Amino acid sequence: MRPFTPRRPRGACAFLAAAILIVALLMPGLAAARTPELFHTREQFSTDLGAFTKWNKVVARADRQARDAGTVCPGSAPAGDCVAGRWAALVAGLAALPLRERVAQVNALLNRVPYVSAADNWHDADHWETPLEFLAKGGQCEDYAIAKIMALAATGVPEGALRLVVLRDTSRSLDHAVAVVYVDGEALVLDNQLSDVVPATRIGWYV
Repeated sequence: MRPFTPRRPRGACAFLAAAILIVALLMPGLAAARTPELFHTREQFSTDLGAFTKWNKVVARADRQARDAGTVCPGSAPAGDCVAGRWAALVAGLAALPLRERVAQVNALLNRVPYVSAADNWHDADHWETPLEFLAKGGQCEDYAIAKIMALAATGVPEGALRLVVLRDTSRSLDHAVAVVYVDGEALVLDNQLSDVVPATRIGWYV
């Protein structure tokens, strides 16, 4: 009997149904750390992310939105009245926490964002959201994962310790996406279908 039961999803992630995808967010020249297998895969290290066009697009859009935050959210505006201000406050609050508590908090805080399908939000079932788009409009599974990864990276978690994993939920025959962060050599899964952060070794229904 498996130790955790995922919540019923509020919508399916309709993307990359044919394969498992693991995106390692590694800067060029960064040495690959030896990491445990994730969900029966063997990770290959590369500094070339050219093939990951969807990831590259969402990173570029997030960078543009960060540069524009000063005009979208002027310094005189209360943080709670501005998505960019809310994001900055969230990251600042997380950065003060010890790492394991930071991981648990980012998972809990971002899991409170409403689930809204990309088809409803963008009329495009395969749209990947930036963190500001996610906070403003809600999102689906990959958007939770992207926001968690970018929040942790913004607090100083090394990019080499972060993964965006697209996988298959065999318990429901659905595609899904989660964030993974390595802490002291252990792969921890941040999942919008689970309230707690769970070691990858304790999840048997994802492949």
